[in-house]
Amino acid sequence: MVKRSENILNMDQEELKSEYLRSFLLAVLFSAILTIAIINYLVAERRLADFYGGFSTFLTIISFIVMFIVYQLVNIQYLKKRLHRGHRVSLQYKLIHTIIEISVPSTIMFYMMDQLKMVSIIDSPIMLTYFLFIILSILHLDFRVNIFAGILAALQFAAVTYYAFEYVGPTPAYQALVPENSYYIRSFILILSGGAAAFVSAELKHRIKSSFEFQEAKNSLELLFGQHVSKEVSKALIEEKGATRRREATVMFLDIRNFTSFADSHSADEVIDYQNKFLGPIIDIINLHQGVVFQILGDGLMACFGSPVENALHADMAFQASLSILQQVEKASQQELIPPTKIGIGLHSGLMVAGNIGNEQRKQFSISGTPVIVASRIEQLNKKYGTQFLISGEVYEKIIPGKINVSHLGQEPLRGIEKPVEVYRVSI
Repeated sequence: MVKRSENILNMDQEELKSEYLRSFLLAVLFSAILTIAIINYLVAERRLADFYGGFSTFLTIISFIVMFIVYQLVNIQYLKKRLHRGHRVSLQYKLIHTIIEISVPSTIMFYMMDQLKMVSIIDSPIMLTYFLFIILSILHLDFRVNIFAGILAALQFAAVTYYAFEYVGPTPAYQALVPENSYYIRSFILILSGGAAAFVSAELKHRIKSSFEFQEAKNSLELLFGQHVSKEVSKALIEEKGATRRREATVMFLDIRNFTSFADSHSADEVIDYQNKFLGPIIDIINLHQGVVFQILGDGLMACFGSPVENALHADMAFQASLSILQQVEKASQQELIPPTKIGIGLHSGLMVAGNIGNEQRKQFSISGTPVIVASRIEQLNKKYGTQFLISGEVYEKIIPGKINVSHLGQEPLRGIEKPVEVYRVSI
């Protein structure tokens, strides 16, 4: 059996909460109607009470209202249990619920016309409760139920109208205010109201669903990127939904010199402590310059500037971040926060692809392409030249060195790359 997605489960829970809220509102509203009805009966002129059938009719109507309130309270308890168990409610439940609710005003009007022969009851406020039920049917979050509520209310009111004029008949004391056809027009308006409720319900459900999908995508991306990116970059990635992109960007490779010998001569705790103290500030620097750390290796890392989040100043950002990293490592070494450390940094710019790599069980958002390989090879050239910071000609063309000394070393043939690459040394 295929496991239902978290998004669907969340939507089911939201529908249950909406059903609960709907029943709660109906219980509150009809409690208010009951209170108003009692107050009105007690303070109204006796002639008005007698006009509507006196105490016996009043008691019958009050009984209908009380039974409806009790019905909603029982339904609230039922929905509470389903919420606790995480169960959804079916379309059949919603339709039966709608039939019961819409039938309440119809039953009251049929009763009063049958007992009192009052055609004018169709002009009473009881008719307006149809609209109350149609409006609150929006909280079913199902346009089919909204349309059904509008049509059912229209048919029942049309039946009430037909019964009033064909079987009860107007009397001088209880005649209707307007001609019979005008009441059938009200039935048509009830259908339109159901259609309007359906539109609002569909739009509301769509927005709720979109909100869950956005949150699901956000959670997925936050899990994917973890703590490798800054909040600003993370926000941009979420807005793009982690889509695969081909962009021009700058890749940084960083390597700690002589890390293997350090690891072999120190305890595991000392090695981990060194790595954390070394990498922590460096990751902060990269985040500050809008870079993304894609891989953290034992003796270095790979980062990218300008992809997956587009940045026209990607090369300069990478260049400035590299200078800050060199200064940070020198400062930490002098302050004895870390052992004396030398590093190698290589930068290269070019078109590369960023996207999810892996399968359903294990995915990693990464970058790929020739520029990644070139940047790695350039970083390795630091060992050949005894330097700490080398950049390619593509990076040099996009930056403004200012007072930083950048010297041309010439063209370097790189393993796996067809054409030689222009290499520049950066000195601080």
